[in-house]
Amino acid sequence: MKVMLTKTAVAMLAGAALFMGIATAHSESTGNAEADFRIAEMKKLGMNMGAIGKVAKGEMSYSDSLNDNAMQIAEIAANMGKLFPEGSGVEASRAKPEIWTEKDAFQKDIENLQAAATQLVAAVKTGDQAMIGAALKETGGTCGACHKQFRKPKD
Repeated sequence: MKVMLTKTAVAMLAGAALFMGIATAHSESTGNAEADFRIAEMKKLGMNMGAIGKVAKGEMSYSDSLNDNAMQIAEIAANMGKLFPEGSGVEASRAKPEIWTEKDAFQKDIENLQAAATQLVAAVKTGDQAMIGAALKETGGTCGACHKQFRKPKD
């Protein structure tokens, strides 16, 4: 008996395999469940932005599945403030202490990400490569601005 897989099923299987590989690669715990969850969400954010980036760069064709990527980015952005509770700035995390000491500046960065993510969702819905690229650049810029002030460099 032949099994026929749709493109969507193949993409879902590939995505699951990729996720499992990343989850396995980062199986080391920081010793703080909140920091571990935050790190996993940041990786998920990056994976979703990467998927949209391939379309923005013309490396892949647009598909409706990108709407899910954009929605996941917006969802993570909406919950970003909850990902940094007091006490989750463990040494193994790249979060700088300034997150908790400069709360107003950090909150402003979160609000900028949330606004950009909302625009990214709208741009992805259009299917227009140029609009997607511009919105993704804006969203990535908000990430970079926050990282510059609030994230330690990699070891």
